[in-house]
Amino acid sequence: MHEPANREDIRSKAQLFEAALPPEQRKRLGQFFTGMPLGKLLAHLALTRATRTVLDPMAGHGDLLDATREAARERGNVKLRRLDGIEIDPATAELCRTRLEALGVDDKGKECAILDGNAFAVATFKSLPWHAYDLTITNPPYVRYQSQRSDQSAREGLLSIIRASGEASHQLVWRTLAEGYSGLADLSIPASILAALTVAPSGRLALVLPATWRSREYGDVLRYLLLRCFQLEYIVEDTQPGWFFTALVRTNLIVARRLSVHETALPLSRRGSMPSARFVRIAPQAGDKNSLVGTAFGTECPEADMARWIETHARGERNGLEVRPISLADEWMALRSRAVLRSWYQSLEPDETGLPLFSKSSQQSVVMPEELRDLIADKADLSALRTLEATGIQVGQGLRTGCNLFFYVDVLGEEPKGLTRIRTSAAFGGRELLVPTLALRPVLRRQAELTGASAGKALTGRVLDLRDWVLPEDAGQVAQARDTYLALGATVPQIMPDDLASFVRDAAETTPRDQDHKRISELSAVRTNVRTHKPGTAWPRFWYMLPDFMPRHKPAAFVARINHGAPWVECVDDPQVLIDANFSTFWSVDGRWTRWAIKALLNSAWGQLFMEALGTPMGGGALKLEAVQLKQLPLPPISDQHRCQLDNAGKTLTRDTGSGLARVDAVMTEALDKMFAQDRSGFVTGLRERTENLRQLRLRRAA
Repeated sequence: MHEPANREDIRSKAQLFEAALPPEQRKRLGQFFTGMPLGKLLAHLALTRATRTVLDPMAGHGDLLDATREAARERGNVKLRRLDGIEIDPATAELCRTRLEALGVDDKGKECAILDGNAFAVATFKSLPWHAYDLTITNPPYVRYQSQRSDQSAREGLLSIIRASGEASHQLVWRTLAEGYSGLADLSIPASILAALTVAPSGRLALVLPATWRSREYGDVLRYLLLRCFQLEYIVEDTQPGWFFTALVRTNLIVARRLSVHETALPLSRRGSMPSARFVRIAPQAGDKNSLVGTAFGTECPEADMARWIETHARGERNGLEVRPISLADEWMALRSRAVLRSWYQSLEPDETGLPLFSKSSQQSVVMPEELRDLIADKADLSALRTLEATGIQVGQGLRTGCNLFFYVDVLGEEPKGLTRIRTSAAFGGRELLVPTLALRPVLRRQAELTGASAGKALTGRVLDLRDWVLPEDAGQVAQARDTYLALGATVPQIMPDDLASFVRDAAETTPRDQDHKRISELSAVRTNVRTHKPGTAWPRFWYMLPDFMPRHKPAAFVARINHGAPWVECVDDPQVLIDANFSTFWSVDGRWTRWAIKALLNSAWGQLFMEALGTPMGGGALKLEAVQLKQLPLPPISDQHRCQLDNAGKTLTRDTGSGLARVDAVMTEALDKMFAQDRSGFVTGLRERTENLRQLRLRRAA
């Protein structure tokens, strides 16, 4: 396997080029390149003997194309004919072109075309030498929607390419998903759809994706696409400290085989049994300095040996590697329970939306995580399980003020005449002033304050609630709307004291350092507070007035969204306390669930396992728990008697000592009766063991 003499030189040049890219450009274009070790691992999983043409539509400086070429040479039985790529940045495209030319001088018959252009432009797409490739391998740019200048440009370009790609019957699924993906999606979602579109029937799609593609709602279109148009073959996951050390979430490698147009035409609800894919987890100890699996195999081509090993082992472990089957039928069940009410789903799965199981008011299907399957009895009736919301517990996110610098203050002490002395944020020099006590609401802002509160310290954080107070210069609008206030039963705002009014005026003109030269009163999340007076239907609102607080802002219980250890659900003692968006929140719809019962329920061994399994592992070993994930937590039928017992147990439940957990788990195992495969104590022990195993997988290794 002779390689050009300048192989290492050109790769070193690529690394130096990447390191010198301006940080702002890297963030804007998502220029965080794959690297050769990860590229070779993915390429060996995706290559087959039939692979002849390869495309990377977001090629960067050529890591994945270089890795694919080298993997093909190591295999010896893969004869590549084309290595093509697209790169939006001209300088990066030129380096990629130079790199592949330098590395491929002795590859007879191989052609290479690196296009300098936007992959979402129809002109670029039509310029590709090949429009359907045996392998499309790419690391889509992970650019958050807030950083994208125009989501529409990607969506419109994608739709134009779909229209240019083939027959109308072939386009239905692709067009519906391109039109239907959420505007909150990061750029990796449309980029992945575009990459999938370029794969020929029976060809392979190989992607590097953030693990959130399976947990975030906006990733559901991609999950559906991979089930509808592809045969998912491998999902490979890293563990701490991860392949991308700066990434906040885990990384997945995806390999899937493209189905024929005929197979794709059949909705998932009309298909028979589904096969299994293989889930592979790779720990750092599997690798060495040259390969992510070098230690696990210790051979000249460890990636090739790993690909052969996992292809023949449905389940197993090997020095830092874990392989297990993953049911695509379960993937489908999990997806449809979440997506059934979305318009794109209803268009593509018309048979499903009429079934009682999927009506808006009925129970959605529940899927057991792999870690729980061997604890569940074979004859367990999983249809008896209910989601939190179906049980009467709503889930949401705490308060987003739009500008914490202004709305969050610290209380220093109460003064006479209904006033309280506060300190503003450092953005205003920690200014001290007197404000009406009635204009303040206690708030839990972060986890450190929760620790203090549990030690008996009062919360010092306050929210400026100025819904009943106006600046003197706004009093005229209030006077004009007086009849509207009275007709709607609303309080007519008072004029602010001078000290407070002066602070509000100064804040309106203040420009936070991280807000692109916008004044606080002009921030997009603050401007939405403004409302004009509509006689008889709406009174005026001003930028300094927060919207009315909702149940999710003043919940019965809450859990941190980012958990560095075990997540813990705590309840709210004071109904006046607001909970910040740093927390996911819970409350009862009909009052049947007390705050203590919710706390006990979710801290049970059952609740802890599902929080660990449903959450998203992030950089540094943290676990992110979003409301959309917690809504999927399934529960057995809970009787009034069980709720009363959970309420009593929750009152004695403490995190530090674990006091009361045994009582909680006894109630839950009684409710789960006939669902587990062993005795009650063994079931609880199994739940906690699997929870701890999941937790250890995400925690960072000691230095």
